[in-house]
Formats: sequence, structure tokens, C-alpha cells
Amino acid sequence: MPTRRVIPIAASRASWSHDSVKLTLGSAFAVATLASASWAQHSEHQHAPEPKGPTLFQSDMALMAGMTPRDPMADMKMAGWSWMVMGVARIVFNDQGGPSGATVGESTNWNMVMGHHDLGPGRLTLMMMNSLEPATLHDDGSPQLFQTGEAFQGRPLVDRQHAHDFFMNLSATWRWPFGAEAAVWIQAAPVGDPALGPTAFMHRASSGENPASPLGHHWQDSTHVTSSVVTLGGGWGSWALEGSGFHGEEPDEHRWGIDGGGLDSYSGRLAYRGRGPWSAQVSYGRLEDPEQLEPGDLKRTTASIHYRARGDGPIAASLIWGRNDEEHGVSDGLLLEGAYAVTGRDQVFARTEYVEKNQTLLATKALPPEGEPVDLAAIRALTLGYLRDLPYVGIGGDITVYDYPSGLEGAYGEHPLAAHVFLRFRWSLGSHGGTH
Repeated sequence: MPTRRVIPIAASRASWSHDSVKLTLGSAFAVATLASASWAQHSEHQHAPEPKGPTLFQSDMALMAGMTPRDPMADMKMAGWSWMVMGVARIVFNDQGGPSGATVGESTNWNMVMGHHDLGPGRLTLMMMNSLEPATLHDDGSPQLFQTGEAFQGRPLVDRQHAHDFFMNLSATWRWPFGAEAAVWIQAAPVGDPALGPTAFMHRASSGENPASPLGHHWQDSTHVTSSVVTLGGGWGSWALEGSGFHGEEPDEHRWGIDGGGLDSYSGRLAYRGRGPWSAQVSYGRLEDPEQLEPGDLKRTTASIHYRARGDGPIAASLIWGRNDEEHGVSDGLLLEGAYAVTGRDQVFARTEYVEKNQTLLATKALPPEGEPVDLAAIRALTLGYLRDLPYVGIGGDITVYDYPSGLEGAYGEHPLAAHVFLRFRWSLGSHGGTH
């Protein structure tokens, strides 16, 4: 294995650069209009709830899908189906500074439909999660400085966060309880989330209203949209053990379909979800040829600890570590994030990261020749943000500063700033358990 050499961080001065707005906002406004209409329809029947924590719609997704030992609805027999619809849409002004940045208007969004029904001695849960980001983001994704992962038109995506697929999740889970403290479950998903890593960033209470993905996304939680997933799990009390088989290749650039593929990869996860505010997980996975442009398997190890992961308090926080062991070397990503509901309508959020990334890729926007040693650049980022939650819309913004090796100043300038200003719409219809 090549020797890993991490290039130290150097300080520099501020620089701004703006590209012209490239995205027509019609599709983004359509998403927001649908979201607002859905909220208004719901409000005819009841008043909008006061937020109980950092967010109403980030939650413990494993609990919602029935993949935990405990289930607060386990003793409630259902006469038929119980359905829930929930989602988020943001209209975003995204300004990424420096020579590698761009300024665009765009929309990030997702919608989830979930149904529960008693089946035999257990309960069946069906989930479908969709995103219109293939239409509301640029074809090469959302501008984001120092972001890497996946490919577009035969080139690696650099300084761009790819859009989510239209089908983010399409799964069926059957959970068989043994009293109130133990259960086993099995999940089959043409598109799903294997037992690898923490809850994805857009569903973490600790992410709050942050519209951006972590720079360590492809070290920590990028498998949340994965093809051909089969998961078997079980647990007792606060502990759960799960194993998954899945197709290891990352989604391709054709975002509207389902990629499919054979079960060529595997993962395992041990999770702790106590009755109190703390939860944690450790996981390991082997992914076969995940990158389209970089042949070779990837071994990923993650560990994380979370405070108020269910969003059931005014403060939520996460500490997450991920390591990728690839043929060309080993790299790490570390994240600390939190959100605080100062009042029922005011939220602040923050995220700080340390990630080791391919310096040649960042500097040239191209992969180094095969077999050439890989130098890792230590990238640090700090994001601070705020959102004001109004009856039908949230208005928010954030700013991110970076620290990185001086050898990257030619590509990024000196101290580029990144900022978002956004309107956030959200909706929730139907009855559901858990805390949101």
C-alpha cells in the first residue's frame, strides 16, 4: 500500500469570485409551491406544531422504519394501513467563492411516503423516498468547494455535490417483536440504506437546517442511496446488530431510474440507542468497485456518537468519524456538528470538519495517473448558520470558511468563503409514531 502523506494546512487571505447564475428556478419554485400547498392543506385541519427540537423532520430513520429492538407502537394493533407523508424543499441562493466556486440558484428537496400494516406476528413497513434534485440542481450537481465523490460525463465530480437520485429509498421491512424489548427484522430494498455508517446527514437532528452535505460525506454516510440492499438485524433493549448485502457501485449520473446490480458487497453495524439522550454506532463495510473512474474495492470503517438523535430536545449533536481504505491509500474524515433551538422559532446550527482528500484531484480536477502516489491534502471547514421558522416557511442562511494547504491556493484562491441563503418549506400529513 502506498505511503500516506498528509499535506499540512496553511493560512491565507480572502478572495471572492462569482460565476453567472446557470439554473432556471422554475422547477425549484414548483417544488416550493407544492410544499406550501401541502402545508396549507394540512393546516386547514390543525395548527402547525411548535418545533420541539432542532427540527421537526430530521429523526431516527431506523426507528421510523422499525429497525430497532424497541418500538413505541409495538403494542398498538392496527386495523389497516397507517400512512405518513413528510418532506422538505429549499429554494437556495448558493454562492461558493474563489476560482473553483460558482454562484447559482437551486433547490434541494426530498419527500417520503411510509406505510405500516400488521402482518402475521410482526409488522410490515413500506417506504418510498423521492427527490426532484435531478431537475432542480445542475446536471453536475450543486457547487460546493472541496467536495468530491462520484462522476459526471467521464470525469470525477470536484467542487460539486451530486444530486440525489429520484428514488432515494424504495424498501420493505418486516419486524417481528419479542415483547417490548427485543425484535428481529429483515429489509429488502431495490434502493436503500445498508448497515453502514450513521443516519444520513439530511435526516440527522444534529444537522439542523444545514442545506449542505458534509465534505466527509463519502467517508461516513454516502451509502444511504444504494442499490439492491438486503439487511437482517436483531436486538434486545438498547442494542442492535445488523448485517447487509448490497451492490457496491455508487449511483451513476442518470438520476431518474433504478441502477440495480448484484449483491457483491457487505457491511455490519452494532448500534446503541438508549432510553436516554445518547446513541452510537460502529460499522464496517467492504464495497466492490464503488467508484466508476477508480477501479478497486473500498473498505470503510465508521464510528459515531449522537446526542438527542431523535430531535426530542432543544440541542442535538453528533461526532462522526469515517475511514476509507483503498488500493491507493488510507484517508480519514472527522465531523462535529450540532443544532440548537434557541426558541420555538429560532435555530442556530454549526458544523466543523477535518477531511483528507486527494490533492491532485482538488488542484487539477482530474485523477492522477494510475499507480502514481497520492498526496492527501488536509481540508478543514467551519460552517455557522441560522434559521427563523415562520408559520409556512423558514428563512435561513449560513457561511463556511476553510483552511487548506498553500499548494491549493492556485485552484481556490486565499480564504474563499461559501454562503447559502434559503427559504425552507416542509410538510407532514398522516398519523405517525416516534418523535419528530
